[in-house]
Amino acid sequence: MNWESLSAPDQARVKRWQIGMLVLAIVCEIFLAADWYAFAAVISFVSQDLGLDPQQAGLAQGIFALTYGLGMVLWSPVSRNMSARTMLLIGLAGTGFGMVLQVFVQNYTQLLLLRLAIGFFDAAIFIGNMKLIFDWFPQRRRGSVIGMILAAYSLAITLDFALGIPLTIAVGWRTFFAVLAVGTLIVAVIDAVAVRAGPAGIGYAGFKWEDEPDVAHLPLRDIFKSKWVIVGGLGIAACTFAIAGTATWVVPSFIAIQNMPVESAALIGTLMGLSQVVFLIIGGYMADSMGKAFMIKLTAFLALLVAVMFVSSTIYPLPFGMLVLYAALSGLAVLGGGAIFALLSDKYHDSLAPAAVGYAEVFGLLSSFVAPWLMGAIINTSSGFTGAFVAFAVIEGLFFVVLVFLARETIAHRPAAQPAE
Repeated sequence: MNWESLSAPDQARVKRWQIGMLVLAIVCEIFLAADWYAFAAVISFVSQDLGLDPQQAGLAQGIFALTYGLGMVLWSPVSRNMSARTMLLIGLAGTGFGMVLQVFVQNYTQLLLLRLAIGFFDAAIFIGNMKLIFDWFPQRRRGSVIGMILAAYSLAITLDFALGIPLTIAVGWRTFFAVLAVGTLIVAVIDAVAVRAGPAGIGYAGFKWEDEPDVAHLPLRDIFKSKWVIVGGLGIAACTFAIAGTATWVVPSFIAIQNMPVESAALIGTLMGLSQVVFLIIGGYMADSMGKAFMIKLTAFLALLVAVMFVSSTIYPLPFGMLVLYAALSGLAVLGGGAIFALLSDKYHDSLAPAAVGYAEVFGLLSSFVAPWLMGAIINTSSGFTGAFVAFAVIEGLFFVVLVFLARETIAHRPAAQPAE
């Protein structure tokens, strides 16, 4: 059974479910990212209460990525035998309870341990979300749909700054973390009740989006026989380095170098997040109509330009309007985010695609760890913010050079088990 074999009323019913599942996936992604970057949004407040220096604060933000990456490695093979609902429930419940405990941290060690624990369960949310999207949408639409999911990730960072900073100023960062904890657990309950495994899960037995052969069990090692998991991983790393670096250190840089009032931090953080949202959605639609490998290379180049742009903000005095413009353009660094995951779903059979995405995400998570920690360590030296953002630019330049040579499309037939788009 496929899309064309469904009657018009059945197609309309599936479309309604697609909308519902997409909305739920977006909400799950929002809490995934909000729980991750809540600390970055209120880093100055937490640092003051717990007595953290910039290097410690950068490590606390970045260390989350270590167990998120470990979670990707461990959850990816496990996810092959689990439904999207089970993966999401494990991730949301584990993350929610971790956030509850984080409300009560009293020292740096406790903060690090809970960040590590939450990161491990956050990874299950992401893989569950990818399984949900692959269940409910055909390949030809996955670029735009995944672009929306990643835009939700950036929207969450936006909300962390836009709502988290004023809430923290009013009632403290612990209350802000508590709100996120409760919200995450509520979404876990909704997931347990509402998620279904694609059209087959709502009564259309044997439904498939693509006419692909039945494959009993493709070995995971097949993922690494292709270069595309590496291409995807490096593309993700270029994006996440930009996200983590800008989300953690742009606002402190503007305050320290440009003498921006602390009250403007929420505006700048919000603009950076909204910029990512807009460009991810635009890039998702571009990925459905343009070459996905080209989009990945273009995005790496744009991330380099964004890094150079922020280097200039640490050297030259700029009017506040220019800082606003820089924040509004920062989302160019993630334009092709949707193209990366769409490429992996295109290059791998659906039974391997979620695991391939998980393994590729490890690159991004290492990048997310390195960016805030490395930049924080450099800020702590005589090089200061300028040196930190120069390092950001150099690393983005390396990603671009490697991807130009590696992400070359070749004309070849896909394996029989992989459906053509």
